Amino acid sequence: FFDTVLNALKNIKEEFISGKAIKWEVQLATELQEKLLNKKQENIPSLQVIAKSKPAWEIGWDSYDIIAWNDNYYIYVWDATGHGVWAWFVMVMVNALVSWFSKVFRKWNEILANTNEILKPRVKSNILMTMLLLRWNETEKRLFMTWAGHEYLIIYKHALKKCFKIKSWWLALGMTKNIHKILKEQEIKFEKNDIVVLYTDGITESLNRRLKDGNEVMFGEQRLIESIENSPTLPGLGIKTARWIFNNITIELSKFLWY
Repeated sequence: FFDTVLNALKNIKEEFISGKAIKWEVQLATELQEKLLNKKQENIPSLQVIAKSKPAWEIGWDSYDIIAWNDNYYIYVWDATGHGVWAWFVMVMVNALVSWFSKVFRKWNEILANTNEILKPRVKSNILMTMLLLRWNETEKRLFMTWAGHEYLIIYKHALKKCFKIKSWWLALGMTKNIHKILKEQEIKFEKNDIVVLYTDGITESLNRRLKDGNEVMFGEQRLIESIENSPTLPGLGIKTARWIFNNITIELSKFLWY
């Protein structure tokens, strides 16, 4: 798999210089991405999970995955810096490494630190990847979080009817080789009917395109939080669902972009 991708990458620089089309390389990347990311979503018995990724171009650099191993479910989103096939290739490499290390190590910080150790010497210094990672233990019914320089984690607390932001920090993958002592895994208080929202800047940095006058504004975190808090609840129960929050974010983002 990697040999196929690497052979394709060898020709890209020459193709750009000569001005030739690189349709074949883009088609290859698109097909591989579809096979990797459009797999059947893991069913988590105790959680309702709604997830979707839509690339802005033929290939994308922001996406998500869910990996099941023993009593743990590893849920994560990522954003590779820059654009082009190099960013896409880093995304594919990280996805493959994480899938393997999740079967070797239990905690996200261990999985991520070992992934980064292999990744760092093999990619360009300006290619980085931010990630936000959750580990749900189905047996213990506990939720854990690990950061890698990504966006906030947003959690809607049912008891308080309010969203809270948990800051993501530390370093993105690819910034430095040894992050074993830096990464931590932290438990997140997660109670019945609470909802966690993971996202990339593909949402928060979306521009209000209807203006088109140099005054475009971003969707931003506040509008995202309002979309969550203002989403409908189950009649008579006052409970929000992952599906209805997902739908309301989609509606509000579409209205912001085009109407």
